Amino acid sequence: MEKFKEIIYKNYLSTHNKNLYGDRTIASLEISFPVLDYNYIKHLPADKNAAILDIGCGDGGFVYWLTKSGFTNALGIDISQEQIDKGNQLGITNIKCIDLIDFFNTSNQKFDFIIARDVIEHFTRNEVFEILTLIHKNLKEDGRFVMQVPNGQGIYFGSVFYGDYTHEMAYTVSSVNQVILNCGYRKSTCYPTGPVPYSLKSSIRFLLWNMKVARLKFWKMIETGNPTGIFTQNLIAVIDK
Repeated sequence: MEKFKEIIYKNYLSTHNKNLYGDRTIASLEISFPVLDYNYIKHLPADKNAAILDIGCGDGGFVYWLTKSGFTNALGIDISQEQIDKGNQLGITNIKCIDLIDFFNTSNQKFDFIIARDVIEHFTRNEVFEILTLIHKNLKEDGRFVMQVPNGQGIYFGSVFYGDYTHEMAYTVSSVNQVILNCGYRKSTCYPTGPVPYSLKSSIRFLLWNMKVARLKFWKMIETGNPTGIFTQNLIAVIDK
């Protein structure tokens, strides 16, 4: 790992996340629950006892949501001790500080479901190939890997991709499919991460955004003859082993 990344990850909470999101509390974690419900619950295992791993878990917000959603066997790992300490202060204990490659190389556990939200973009192409291969190895035969990454086709993706000094690469539906097939997975399906309709304000945003997407698809069809695409800042890739 480059020296600058070691320094930034050591101080990731105090010099990055805190500037973006403020001081995290249980209440602020729970505000995001409707968005997590909308974007992720349908991709999770039906079995509440399924072994779930969140890599790059940060302060454990997603693991906390999993626990509150009834999943009893969720674990989070992150390279930033500062973020793990913050999660522990909030009472989130099923998270630990360890490098993900070290974890996969030393773990004997197979997981039903592995997720990486806003993580894979921090790695180079060579590193991603290694990580995806390790994840494949550590999934059960019918396991699933989900990743949220900056969407190179997104019309406002630059604020996400260039908003973190440690980001290396953005992805598209095509590049996700290309890399996962070469790492042994069967298939991937990608989804947008736009506004979620859970309140009046968010429902208005949801409606207006979908109107904009319809126009974007129209002009894409004019240029290319193909109206399909994902235009949100991030995309969620659901990848089956």
